[in-house]
Amino acid sequence: MRAVLATFIAVAMLGAVPARAAAPVEAAKVFSGPEGEQVAVVPLTPVESKKALIQVQGTGSELDGKVLPYEIRESGDDVYYTTQWRGRAFSTFVIDTNAGGRKTNYLNTPGRRDGLKVSFDDARTKALKAQDVYALHKKQQSDGTLTKLMAFDRKAETAQSEEGLAESVKSMNEACGTSVKATIDWGSVSDEQLKQYSISSYCGTPFESLRRLCESFEAKRAIQAQVKEISCRFGEAMKLEVRAGRVGWTTAVDAANQEEFATRYFEENLESSRGQGETLAEGIRVAKTQVCTDGKGHYVVVTPDEKQGVQLSYGDGRKFVPVAPPPWVLTGNHFLEPRFFNKTMNSSFRGLDMRVYSEVNVKEEQKLCEVRCGERIIPFSMLEFEKAREVLGNATFEPNPQKYVPYALLRDQKGRYYLVDRGFHPSEEKKFRVFIGPKGNLQQQKMTDVVSDSEGEIFSTKKGDLRLVVDKEAPSIWVEKKKKTELRTVPLSENLPLIYNELGVYTGARLGTPCDDQ
Repeated sequence: MRAVLATFIAVAMLGAVPARAAAPVEAAKVFSGPEGEQVAVVPLTPVESKKALIQVQGTGSELDGKVLPYEIRESGDDVYYTTQWRGRAFSTFVIDTNAGGRKTNYLNTPGRRDGLKVSFDDARTKALKAQDVYALHKKQQSDGTLTKLMAFDRKAETAQSEEGLAESVKSMNEACGTSVKATIDWGSVSDEQLKQYSISSYCGTPFESLRRLCESFEAKRAIQAQVKEISCRFGEAMKLEVRAGRVGWTTAVDAANQEEFATRYFEENLESSRGQGETLAEGIRVAKTQVCTDGKGHYVVVTPDEKQGVQLSYGDGRKFVPVAPPPWVLTGNHFLEPRFFNKTMNSSFRGLDMRVYSEVNVKEEQKLCEVRCGERIIPFSMLEFEKAREVLGNATFEPNPQKYVPYALLRDQKGRYYLVDRGFHPSEEKKFRVFIGPKGNLQQQKMTDVVSDSEGEIFSTKKGDLRLVVDKEAPSIWVEKKKKTELRTVPLSENLPLIYNELGVYTGARLGTPCDDQ
């Protein structure tokens, strides 16, 4: 009887002890990555509060093993689980929904650039106890682990930024063969900027610019001599200064195209390795310029050009003239040369008759420039860099010597030609000349007046009533002492070899091309 009573009392006493409160959690889900990464998502009650706990494992990041509190935010069909990580909002788990309604789960961890795709793991989900995750969260919360991770740590942030910048500095120094040092003016950087922006990226802009510039041997030499240290600060607007080897870089969070700004500044404000007031941009341009000669006092210069790839120049080594560039559909290696006809070329390439175009073909590996004049190819040897620089440094550059270009060509029934040309240079485009005569013996007429209107153009000569009319509607006519002679228009583009080689007007004229002396 006493034993039964004791048992009854013991049971009664146990029943009097309050049971441990159940954890305020819903059923958890576990998602796994391709290499064992895991993310456990544990919703908190009530569900309407849109709060959850997340535990990450197997990523090798600081998040591993930590159970942080998250806010659940929806944006359209996408869902973001966001916590505070070192003072800034961080979305560790994201459910992305594409246009077709398909959902993809992503795990994000600090230091990883792209999200890791993870899939629902049924086995791990069944094995996970949400109460255990909650208990670990409470423990980490009470021992200060979570507080430390969630709070903003300026000292740690600045150290991380300097570590990131060091990578950019190292990369630039390796590319340029330099030992440039970097500093950050932390007094110019606010806590909010540290939280929102990559300080190392903003401060790394000039280093990336210099690294790319050092792909040019000329820029590499100039940077080695003129850049010793770079300081970075944050301000209202971008600014760069170079003084006695010290580069002061001011970046601004809202400024666009920062690397382009830095590159342009360095190109325009650093001196080339040759000095003498020559900018780095000019030095790079010269360094990329090829100079070729036929060994007979004729030189071709091939200079980089943003619009058409290259700009050609031709001369005797002491004086050079620019070769007139071709229409935009062709590279600058080509030039109009109607005196040399190449019947093997395309007669209608993008609207151009390539039979009257010649070219300079640069073959760097063979140290050769092939000058093609019509069907004829003349080899020009490429000068070594220092010799080329010497030639260019001592030479003068003058305007293209070409004076006139054909404007209109007509012919009467007796075989007399009527050629109108105009000034070649833009400032002389309204300067016209008229030539009349049989093939090979056209004579220049003295002009007295030129009339141009919507009906056409009238070119009057000194003889008074001798006029050439080029009309858009009616046939062109030649009026001499009230006698009218109807003329037939001869297409210019199809008859350039005739104009330059047979009419006699341009015999001996220099066109400023590499074929002038061939």
